Amino acid sequence: MVQYYQELVYYVQKMIGDKDKAKDIVQESYIRMLDAKIATPIENQRAFLYKLARNIVFDLSRKEKHSMSIEYEENNFSIPKEEQPEELLLEEYQQELLFQILETIPPKNAQAFIFHVFEGLSRKEISIKMGISVAAVEKHIIRASEKIKEKLESIEGFN
Repeated sequence: MVQYYQELVYYVQKMIGDKDKAKDIVQESYIRMLDAKIATPIENQRAFLYKLARNIVFDLSRKEKHSMSIEYEENNFSIPKEEQPEELLLEEYQQELLFQILETIPPKNAQAFIFHVFEGLSRKEISIKMGISVAAVEKHIIRASEKIKEKLESIEGFN
């Protein structure tokens, strides 16, 4: 029964987006299962745990909907976070920084990375464009990603 814990936490976390809350829900699922087991034997424990966890999430969702009865007008008229001036400036700075870093890494690494990330091409499409194997494309993208990560980590104050 304990072997399902991690996968159950992941399942619940996907539904609610909060790992700590997911752990609490999974723990509650195990408690309810143990209580139910006393009354009747359970054939498929894994399925039963999943169903319990899902039901607990639904119950919590219903309770939260009832408690949120006041809607603030500012929520209807506020600018989405990604459109706020500070966010736009930060995004522009990050993009400039990325292009500066791309200029410092080997050209084939940068080219494969740009094709993949900015143009959205598949590895196969990139291999055809660059005239190299798919495995080579993969290596170029990985190397570019690693070098970008290293350079970003070396920049003080960059998250």
